[in-house]
Amino acid sequence: MKKSNLCLDVFTENLAGMQAWQEEQRELLQEGKPQHQEMLRVLRRALQEELTPRQQECVRLYYFEGMTMQQASRFLGIGTPAVSKHLKKARRRLGRVMSYAFERLAS
Repeated sequence: MKKSNLCLDVFTENLAGMQAWQEEQRELLQEGKPQHQEMLRVLRRALQEELTPRQQECVRLYYFEGMTMQQASRFLGIGTPAVSKHLKKARRRLGRVMSYAFERLAS
């Protein structure tokens, strides 16, 4: 069975450019794309409920604040490999939740 490479990047091409992404999301929501709205709702909830506090911080700093892993590690006072590990685990958890919620993403 082929392993899925599902991660946050599936939902945006560049999460580091969050302002442009947020504008795009507002436009899509205004256009009434129900499946896209549902995916964003599930993703937001999964970010809050499925990740550890440290994973949430790493995701916020790396994807939403646009920090490098090195910058995030200095900000959090942990090593760069730890930031990488937290991001990898967060992507895995979010991918699993999204694949459960949306079967077509699992293939």
